[in-house]
Amino acid sequence: MRVLLTGGGGAGNEALWRLLGGQYELHFADADGDAFDPSIDKDRCHVVPAAADAAFVDGMRSLCRSLDVALLVPGVDEELLPLARAEAKIAPTRLLLPHADYVAVMLDKLESMRQLAHAGISVPRTESLDAVSGKIPYPCIAKPRRGRGSRGVRIVNNAEEASALQRFLGQVQEQFILQERMSGTEFTVLMAANEKRELAAVVPVEVDLKRGITLRARTVADPIVIEACTAIHNALPAAGCYNIQLVLSGDGAARPFEINPRVSTTCCLSVAAGIDPIAVFSANVIQSQHLRFRPGVELRRHWKNHISTGEHNEIQII
Repeated sequence: MRVLLTGGGGAGNEALWRLLGGQYELHFADADGDAFDPSIDKDRCHVVPAAADAAFVDGMRSLCRSLDVALLVPGVDEELLPLARAEAKIAPTRLLLPHADYVAVMLDKLESMRQLAHAGISVPRTESLDAVSGKIPYPCIAKPRRGRGSRGVRIVNNAEEASALQRFLGQVQEQFILQERMSGTEFTVLMAANEKRELAAVVPVEVDLKRGITLRARTVADPIVIEACTAIHNALPAAGCYNIQLVLSGDGAARPFEINPRVSTTCCLSVAAGIDPIAVFSANVIQSQHLRFRPGVELRRHWKNHISTGEHNEIQII
């Protein structure tokens, strides 16, 4: 099966190339032609318009048709809504992505917390920065309502700092939230479901070190985290693969603080642990119990220096 992953220059893609390249014909797309890992065959790397470009959807559609792509796996937040809303246009290529309404909600960190709370899920207290009521204890977290990679995230220690941040941001302060700062162990959890939104696998990954993306982590079969994430899926079911970020506190409460409606950069760790979300989705896997994965599989990311003589690999541009 031919599979195209976007965000092809992302941190986990060289691992997916190694782990899944023997099962699928993998291709990678990115707006930055210099971002691809050199270990990936150059004829599998494709430059596409940026998500903000008016030509993005048509470019992705053309690439999918020229390659005869069976499954498109979006990996960049800015691409998710345009692609989800263009699902019929991109067909017969299928999208490994939740439906458009779900994507829209989860990309909004304020609305997602409101909907989870309304569904009976315990979440950290979250408010819009421009309407702070004082119900969130300090120190707390300030971050953009829409964003990724920990960009713009900061700690706010008191009301004076909150007011200073409001003044600094001015009219755009409504685009930021304050969120209760939780103490405990952070997890990033892969959720794999079929096209009917039936959950097949939950893979908790305990985060040791994070710098925008997760750098050190391990799979952990924590029953509290698995139960909490299953409850989240049952309350707001989604098709395909998505990622829940949560904190497990010392009192045994697991509360989500974000849901990313796409594959994450730690997807490669879940694949190494025995869970293939592509297979779950494309084969429409139905499970009476969650698929088993290997706990204790560790991820450690290191820099690798690539030095060339100035000769550039040719990359297909559409």
